[in-house]
Amino acid sequence: MVNFKDKSMPAVIDKALDFINGMNTSATSPEPMDESTAKGILKYLKELGCPASASDIVARGEREGWNPGFTQKLVKWAQKFEAGERVLIRDPEYFSLYMREQLQELVDVERA
Repeated sequence: MVNFKDKSMPAVIDKALDFINGMNTSATSPEPMDESTAKGILKYLKELGCPASASDIVARGEREGWNPGFTQKLVKWAQKFEAGERVLIRDPEYFSLYMREQLQELVDVERA
């Protein structure tokens, strides 16, 4: 499948969704490791001041053919982070330093 970048989406969100697209998105619900990673990504985007919106997630999910259940789980978590609600991340170590650095770098470039 050809991956077309969404020019209207901030690069940091696009990259975060690229990381998520590398998961088993055909499952109805993310596997435990993927769940912790996805929640970590969404939480970090919020901390960076660039939260992923429901429409960003749905658009990527539809474009990439993600399972609708998988997509809706991500949307639910993104909305909880945006609202400041508590979201349990069972294994935060799965959201790697590499991912953090990649996302932070994109935010730094956009703000420069």
